[in-house]
Amino acid sequence: MRKNNDFGLLILRLAVGFLMLFHGIAKLGGGLEFISGMLEGKGLPGFIAYGVLIGEILAPLLIIIGFRTRIGALLLAINCFVAVLLVHTADIPKLNEQTGGWALELIGLYFFGSLALFFTGGGNLAASKNNKWD
Repeated sequence: MRKNNDFGLLILRLAVGFLMLFHGIAKLGGGLEFISGMLEGKGLPGFIAYGVLIGEILAPLLIIIGFRTRIGALLLAINCFVAVLLVHTADIPKLNEQTGGWALELIGLYFFGSLALFFTGGGNLAASKNNKWD
């Protein structure tokens, strides 16, 4: 069987992009008050919560279509990192008692998947592939 890196990158882009996009759409529907309140509770301005829309809607769309994939992947990785810092820091060393997996495995998969796309780019099955940020 012949390997096809470009098809593998397409699958990774679609999986990471669409699955994170659902989180962003939910935040559009449910509002950003929870995140805004959490930021304000930490002494940060609440308007920073709108950055979630960049990390969970714009970045996944860039990744899905393969336009400036590396920028989208970097934005998504930053979004995941900030989410861990704001909400999940105490969970970093923990395991899920029910499954035995890492307590942060979902956000970890998004983070490391987006890092992989940052370093590889979107591949030849992307909308754009000639820019250094593709």
